[in-house]
Formats: sequence, C-alpha cells, structure tokens
Amino acid sequence: MDPETFLDRFFGPGNTAWPARDPRSTTALFLSDYLALLADDSDAPYILPRNEPGNPHKHIYVIPRLSRQATRVREWLAAFVVPSHAAFVNRPEALRVGDPVDDAVAAFVGHRRVYVLEHSPDSSRSVWAALGRMRHTISQRPTTHSGVPVPVGRLLAEFDLAMAAGDHRATAELLGRLEGTGLSGMNLTYLTVKRLARLGSHGELLRLPALRDVVATRPPAPVREAILDAIHSTVLADPLADGDTEAARQALVLRGELVPALADGPLAGFGVEALAVIALAASAIADAALWDRLRNDEDAWRRLGAARPDLLTSAEYPAPGAERPTLPATPAPLSPTPIEASPAEALDHTVPPHVPSVAARPETWLELVQAIAKVEDISAVIAEGAWRSWPPAATSDRTLADLLNGLDNDGAERAWTIVGAFVDSDGYGQPASHTAHAFLTNALSHNRFRSSDMAGIVALLEITLRGGLPAAEYRTLLDDLGAECDRWISVNQASVVLDMCDVIARSPSPDNEARLRLVQLLLAPLALQCGRLEADQLALARLINAEFGLGFAWTSPANPPHSPESTPISAREVLLYSLDEGALRRAGTVLAAFAPALNLQLSSDHVGSRQLKQWVHRADVIVMATRCATHAATGFIRSTARPDATIREAEGAGSASLLRAVASALGENRAIVASSAS
Repeated sequence: MDPETFLDRFFGPGNTAWPARDPRSTTALFLSDYLALLADDSDAPYILPRNEPGNPHKHIYVIPRLSRQATRVREWLAAFVVPSHAAFVNRPEALRVGDPVDDAVAAFVGHRRVYVLEHSPDSSRSVWAALGRMRHTISQRPTTHSGVPVPVGRLLAEFDLAMAAGDHRATAELLGRLEGTGLSGMNLTYLTVKRLARLGSHGELLRLPALRDVVATRPPAPVREAILDAIHSTVLADPLADGDTEAARQALVLRGELVPALADGPLAGFGVEALAVIALAASAIADAALWDRLRNDEDAWRRLGAARPDLLTSAEYPAPGAERPTLPATPAPLSPTPIEASPAEALDHTVPPHVPSVAARPETWLELVQAIAKVEDISAVIAEGAWRSWPPAATSDRTLADLLNGLDNDGAERAWTIVGAFVDSDGYGQPASHTAHAFLTNALSHNRFRSSDMAGIVALLEITLRGGLPAAEYRTLLDDLGAECDRWISVNQASVVLDMCDVIARSPSPDNEARLRLVQLLLAPLALQCGRLEADQLALARLINAEFGLGFAWTSPANPPHSPESTPISAREVLLYSLDEGALRRAGTVLAAFAPALNLQLSSDHVGSRQLKQWVHRADVIVMATRCATHAATGFIRSTARPDATIREAEGAGSASLLRAVASALGENRAIVASSAS
C-alpha cells in the first residue's frame, strides 16, 4: 500500500481528525512535519491523530515502521509521553480486527505492534508538544541497528509469567515481539486465546477469525478449556442463572458444533463451566459419544455432579447409537504442519542443543523439576497444563528449592520456562515460599529485570514473603534485591516499585532493618521525581513513607499535598476485584482517603456469586487484577456489567497497580459523563 492510499484510508470513515484531507486546513499545516515521516527513511515512528465519532477521548497512533522496532518505540513513549501526558489505550489489542482505520495501519506497515495513545481534548496541546520533543530527539540520533534478538523460549517464558502475574499490557507487548520469530501463526493464536480468556474477553475470543482452525488442530487443554469457558459465558450463563436448562440446551443447538472437538482429549483440570458446556452440548446435538466421554471421566463426572446436579437430571441425553443431526462442517486447519504446543526449550538458542531423554511423564512438581535437571522434554506437560491437577508445590517446597538452586546455568534457563505455571498454581493458597525464593534467586543471577518481568518478580516476592523466611534468608534476599535496584527503577516503573514496597510492608518481617533498607532504596528515586507521579501513586507512596517513618518529602510544585475534596469524581459505585485480599484492603484504604465520595466494594470471589452479581451490576467502574483469576470469574464480571460501566484490568496484582487502574478508569468515566451531559 502506498502512502497516499494509506492516508486516504486512515483519515476516512471512522476518523474525523482531518475531514476530506483538506490541504488548506489548519490540520494539514499542523501535521506537515508528521506527514513528512512517511517519505523519509529514518527509524522514527509514524505519528497520526484519530478522532472517533461519539468518543469523548482523542487518540494518537504511534506506528513503528518495523515490528522489531516496537520495544524501542515504547521506551521512547515512556520517556517523553506516558504517563505524564497521555495513557496507552485500554483494550486487549491496540489494533482491532475489522476496524477500517486499524486494518489500514496493519496493512500499511505489515504488523500490528502499534501503540495508541488516549488523552482528553484539554490535554491535546501538552501531548503533541511532548510528541514533538520525542520526534526531534529521534531525528538527532544516529541510525542504530537492533541488538541480538531475545530467544523465543525466553519470550514465551516471559509471556507465561506476565500472564500469571496479571500484567495484561506486558502480554500484549510480548505477543507482538513473538511475531516474526519463527513461532507458528497457530501458536500465536493459542497464546491470544489464553490471554483473552484470562481477561474475561470471551466475546472477543469467540470472534477470532482463526477460531475454527484452532479447534480443528486439537489444541492443548488450556486452550480447549478457554474456548469452552467463553461459550459458557456468552451462551449459557444467563439461562442457567435463571434456572432454565432447556433454554441453555436450545442455545447450543446452533452454537455447539465446536464442542465435540474441544472435548477430544483429557478433561482433567477442566472447570465446572467447561464441563457444563460439554454436558449440555451432548444433549443439544444428540452426540452419544460426547456424553460417554464425559461419563467415562470419573473425576470430571463427580465434580460436575457435585456442582450442577441439575444438568445431569433435567435434560434428555442421547442413547448410544443415536443419530446426530447434521451440523455445519468445520473447515480444515490453516496450517497442515504439526503445531508446537508450548514454550519448548529447543526454541531457546541460549541453551546448547541436546537430545531430550525419554522418561515417564512428570505427575508432580518434584518430578517436573527432576525432569528439568535430567534435561528431559517437559514441553507437553506445560502445554497441557497438567500441573493444574497436581498436589500443591508447597508439599515438597524445601526439596524443590534445593533442586532449583542446584541447577547449572543451562538448567536455570530451562527451569525459567515453568515459572509462569508455578505462579499460576499458587492461587493465594499455601505458599511454596522456598521454591519462590529459588526462582527469585534465578532472576537475580540471570538479570531478569526487563519491564515485562517485573510484575512476575513482585508476584514471586509476595509468595516468598507470605510463607515467611528465616531471618538470615530474608535479610540476604532483600539485600540482593536492593543491589539490583539501579538496573530497573525509574518513575515509569512507579507502580511496580510501590507494589513491591507494599508487599514488603504487609508481609511478615524477621529483620526490620533489612526491610527498611530496601524500602528506602526503592522509594528514593521516586521521591526525587515525585512531580512526575500521578496523584494515586503519591497517595500510596505517602502512606508507605509514613508507615516506615521515612523522611522523604512527597511534594513539588507539580504535586502539592492532596486534598480529598480536590478529586472530582463522577462515578460513585466502584468495584475492585482481586484474589489478593491484602492488596484489596490496602487499595481500599488509600481510595477511602483519596476519594471519600466513592462507594467502594471489594471482592475476591473465585466464581460468580449472587452478591458479586449485585455489586457488578451496580458498579460504574470495575477494576480487575487477573493474577490467578479464573476464566469463570473474569468472564462473569464482564458479562454481568452494565453496558455503560468502565472496566479496567490492573497491570499487576499489587495495590499500586489496582489504584493506577482505578484512577485511569475514573478519569475515563468522568470524560464520558461530561460528554453525555454536553
């Protein structure tokens, strides 16, 4: 696509920023320097505005010319624009399939790793001034070439950890970085399915263009369950909540053709929602084989019967040999090649090539780490999520930690591929503190402090400290973390810093001096630049500062002491959802002081309940932390929320991440209310 065609489409339907591309307009004059970027050969990103009809916000597309330049462009935006002047748009994917403007961008540059900035009309001048400074600085730089690419296995491990830790923005960025790395398109779609399921974006999941092809490839169990959960949330949840099993069955007559293929494989670890879809689909499409598959899985049958006995008694199920109605054919898969199922070690070129030994499939966390030590292939175990039905890692905590700490450098790289599964398995239950400590030691030893790692590092620290450590181990860990602060702390990582401080503050401490040393090291850089912090970040920083008796001053001309009455709020009902009850309470305490007019509800329900449904339906603003969250819970929240409710996902599981998402959502809600009033 040539630049002129691209501009015609970008400023066409769906974008009123430059009507008819009038060359005599003030917009044409204003954009002239940015339009000139389309004709040069620099590495500066393309920067173009978009105004969507009916949207109170303005948007600016910052478009890397090449996919591999996206990480560098994000760093530039973090340095010049975000979060001081604008925010990244809050949606699962920056470019939406089917949107004419977004599709034009993807077609022009050949990738979808694009950043969309969102800002209010009042801040337009400051946003464009910041972008102008960024453009000028980039133009003065000598052209550079990207360094050694990060191995695919490492990126996949980072994706798994970021998803387990609830950092949805990092998972979006990592998906973009995985494009063009040699990972198959179907594997990328598998990752997209799992990510959308974790966010509860079930409608978007079921609209994926390649969904039928995914089902036809017999994907790993977590992908199959994610699709079944999406069907439950969008098709069955309402009639089943009303007790109308027949209506639910009828809904699957036309929508259940994917279910038999999704049930083709072990059902171990599937939740009740996925099993309910299988049971009702067997009746709706008269599939006796599907019904028998469910009945023959003793564990699945027992769990479904205990949770939803009505589904096993109120519907008519097919007898063996019953004729199945004709259903639409499922297309053949897009790719005839075998599908890689997981972050296989062979993809990570930092690990010397080896021939994995053949051994029995691991059935416990201990056997899994032993397999890693023996250089056995564990990719299928992780891909299928077999660990979900294992005894908790805490049952062999000390032994696991000793094994992990005894691995050589190559073994440590292989072990890092399971860290996301380990964090996901925690579920805020009995913590495997020593194992989490061993993974933190792995991160410290191998410099795993990229921005996409940090939510996972905080999650590992929370697990480690929740179970308590002996004083000597506690002191050494905190001092080691303090020694690495200079590598990653910046004002752009303020929420991560405050999440870490809050975890330390509310966890058991056998050495208060070590705790104080680390918190001082973490907060000092933020205190020096407190003028760049957001009001919610300042509120939490001041609270932690007071708890530890630190002497940092958190005021500047840009951020005077906050008065609760100075916080304009249009929303009144706010719901915070997280399985970390400590982070919920801390966020609630800060919000009560920061915005006392809010009616705040805190929920940590694992599944949808009547009370949660009432809170969700009343809420003007909903913020979810998705660490360890189930598809059932996040999908229930999204499907129950009012159409006019503002829903945000926190970029981590800590209190600072929750507060940042609340503040962002309140600002969006305020803008929408103001737009409606006008």
